[in-house]
Formats: sequence, structure tokens, C-alpha cells
Amino acid sequence: MFSLSLKEIKFFKLRYILIGFILFFVAALVFIISGLANGLANDNASSMKNMNAVSYYVSKDSDNRMDRSRFTATDVEKIKTNDAQPLGIQMMTLKDKESKEKLDVTLMGINPSQFLMPTVVDGKTISNTSNNDVVVDKTLEKQGAKIGDKLYAENSKTTLTIVGFTEDQTYSHTPTVIMNTDTWYKIFGGKENAGFNAIALKNDNATTKADVKNAVADGKFVPKQDLIDTISGYSAEQSSLMMMLAFLIVIAVFVLGAFFYIMTIQKVNQFGILKAIGAKNKFLIGSTMLQVLVLSVVSIGLAIGFAFVLQQIMPNGIPFVFDFALILKFGGALLVVSLLGALFSTTSIVKADPLQAMGRAE
Repeated sequence: MFSLSLKEIKFFKLRYILIGFILFFVAALVFIISGLANGLANDNASSMKNMNAVSYYVSKDSDNRMDRSRFTATDVEKIKTNDAQPLGIQMMTLKDKESKEKLDVTLMGINPSQFLMPTVVDGKTISNTSNNDVVVDKTLEKQGAKIGDKLYAENSKTTLTIVGFTEDQTYSHTPTVIMNTDTWYKIFGGKENAGFNAIALKNDNATTKADVKNAVADGKFVPKQDLIDTISGYSAEQSSLMMMLAFLIVIAVFVLGAFFYIMTIQKVNQFGILKAIGAKNKFLIGSTMLQVLVLSVVSIGLAIGFAFVLQQIMPNGIPFVFDFALILKFGGALLVVSLLGALFSTTSIVKADPLQAMGRAE
């Protein structure tokens, strides 16, 4: 069976190459869109996704939105457990003192000695005693920022000094600027005026939740993913791209099914002759499905390689993330789609009449 399938592919090279190209381009488009969807999700919420927290405590009337939630500094100071830490998030425009360029960023106020502090990949980290020192996402480095640069907050006339860089720390498509709570208070008018948006929980055990609930009233616990879904534009971007992917896969079913059906119809006489000399339907269907399997595996494999190479050469400004596990899932879905499309055409093999085929054979 395997030998017959490969011999036919080799004999009708052009036919199978054209079908392979169609499957390759459909698969490549699916992988590119999934990479863009993953990249946009990462660019919009990587700071939250990578944060070492499992859930958050936010205001009851916040609709699970971080930007609508607020707790006072007095409230969060009552929390005694180290497994829950206040988190402040605020989008702002800062000015680079050297280049005079205005930078859209997200300020993030945390306790740097606790579990919310991300890993610093370049430079040094900050501490609770750091005086206006900040760690920023590498995105700012790509925009020309470097260690030692001064960032100026005009609203509070505060100058921040970049001492280190971190990676994958963006929020709402802007790089984060991470600072300690003292600097956070300076920028937002002192401890009596500044507040925090949420309380991050390192674990979901009942003791931690009870400590937070007893210290801060009028709040509710929200899982991390639920809070990520409410980031501005996140759900709209992901649902739109996922709908495109779903339609692509549905289109692939009909396109590939039509091609395989036409290809099978063209070989009805051959199937009839093979039946006349003793070939069974099971053998003929298996041979056809094997051809589709080989063609699909090669085409999808090449499309995966194409998507990987594309990530390497794609400009930095395009948020594209090659997630191999996700790509394999979509690749598997396309493989199943191809086999289903071919399976629909096998009815022609069952209906092939040996006597009619022999009578029509030239």
C-alpha cells in the first residue's frame, strides 16, 4: 500500500505539488495569524501573565478591571501576610531627559523585595530604599533608552533613573516602569493621595485570603486570567484573531475536500480496474488516505519551518511570537482537517464499478 501510494505521488508530481502548495499556504497563514495573536496577547498583558501571582483582590465595583479598582495606602498597610502584596498600575507619558522624547509607559508600583519583582536581565534591581530608581522593560531599550537615563514625570516633577532592564513586562501595549512604593507615592502626591489598584496573591489558600479580606474591606478575589481578559483591547483582539483562525480552518475543510474529491473522481476508472484484479475497497481507501497523510505532513512541516524562519526575520515592531506548542496544536488540527476532507471523497472509491471501468478503458 505504502509503495503504491508513493509511486503514484512520484508519477503525478505536478498534481500533488500543486495540492501540497495549497495546503502549505493555508497552514502557513494559520500559523502566522496564531503567531500574531500570541504576540499581541503577550504585548498587551505579558506583565500580568508573567507575574508571580495566581489571583488578585480588587474593588467590588471594578467590574474585574484593574484600572477601575482602588485601595488606599492605609488599607494595604494593614495586610500582614507576605503572600499578598499591593500592586499599583497606571499608564503615563514620561519624557526622556536626554532625547526629549515622550514615552508612553505603564508605571508599576510594587514591593521589590517580595514575589512581584520580575527578574532583571541587564543592570541591577531596585530595593525598598532605592531613591527614584526604576527597572524598565527591554522595549524601551529598543527605543533608545539605556541604563543611567533619566525619565521625567511632569505631573509630579519627579525624575526617575533607569538602573536595569527586564523582559516580557508590557501592559496594554506599553513597556512597564517598575518602582518601589516610596517612588510610587512621590509620583502620585504622597501616601495620603496615592492608592493601589489591586492586591496580588501568591497562593489561593484560605489563610491568605482571610488575612486580605480582614485587612481590606469591599473587595473580591479574581483569578489572574479573568483580570487579564479585562485589559483594554485584550479580549477584542484575541476573539477577532481566533475567529479568523476558525474560519481559515473551516475554509480549509471545503477547499481541501474539493481538491481531493476532484482528484479521486479523475481516478475512478483506475479504481475500477484495480477492483477487477482483486483490490479491496479497504486497500484503495487506505492507499488514498496514506497519500493525503504524506502530503499533509510534508506541507504542514514546511509551513511550521516557514513560520519559524519568519519570526527570525520579522521587524521588531511586529508582535509575533512563535509558540511551538500552540503551532503543533493548529498543525494537528489541519492534519485532521485534511484527512477528513479526503475521507469525504472515498465514497467515489466505494462506488467505482469494475465492469463499467473495464468497458470504458481505452
